Amino acid sequence: MSRDSESVDARLQQVLDDFGARLGVLMRTYRLDRHGIDPADVEQEVRIRLWKAIARDRSGAFHASYVQRVVATTVIDALRRAEVRAAEPLPEDDDEPGQLPEEGIGPEQSASDGERMSGLKQCLAEIPERRRLPITMHLQGFSLQEIADVAGVSAEAARKLVTRGLDGLKSRLRELGYGDFDD
Repeated sequence: MSRDSESVDARLQQVLDDFGARLGVLMRTYRLDRHGIDPADVEQEVRIRLWKAIARDRSGAFHASYVQRVVATTVIDALRRAEVRAAEPLPEDDDEPGQLPEEGIGPEQSASDGERMSGLKQCLAEIPERRRLPITMHLQGFSLQEIADVAGVSAEAARKLVTRGLDGLKSRLRELGYGDFDD
């Protein structure tokens, strides 16, 4: 082993000695096993990323906030990979290659969906600017706290903006004939 890699290994060991307990607590709080992810794999990835960071920046000091950020980004990456793996597998029919399945979305359904999306976009454009961003974020699955942070309002204000905006959006969509909505 060269002297440089020994110093990197020693610095990594020092960072792990300083923040190893915190790293373990962070790993447990994410409860990765619920998502089918082995926490030991993620912890190993964190160690590799810290090792690479130390090798890149030999004079830098690594604080708890940096280690926490490395853990968070590694966990997010692992969750994204797990989500991709959880995608529905392709059918294993050996009937005839190149044949499309009979069930699924036909051209009529596809056109209808496109029409609905353009109607939704039109209705969203008609909503007051203050409510448009919170509603759009809500429809994309963001939490109220995330919406509040981006919009620069309190969580309660974000909830009210989303609720009132959705009521207006549903009303306008009904007027355009896009059906009834569950409230």
